[in-house]
Amino acid sequence: MTDLNSDIEEVIKNLKLSEKKSLNNIYLQLIDEQDENTFINLDTGEITKELSHNNYGLIIKMSVQTFNELKNNEKHPEDLMFEEKIKISGDLKLLQ
Repeated sequence: MTDLNSDIEEVIKNLKLSEKKSLNNIYLQLIDEQDENTFINLDTGEITKELSHNNYGLIIKMSVQTFNELKNNEKHPEDLMFEEKIKISGDLKLLQ
């Protein structure tokens, strides 16, 4: 994966959250070409390869390719959700 830290910072800036403290409970799950998972905490930027189920409130799951399509404005997030290329699980209230 390329330099994800600056990309993640851009994602965080564009999130519309009622409370920024919610970021600590939100993870971005990226899946690479070898089907390996990388979880990124949107508050700290900490990267881990696995999560225990009690460590998160919301997971936004997508492939690295989908992430790059979003980052490069090649696709709209709603289109990718409709195509089921983005999956969100957990407490959706964190995105309000």
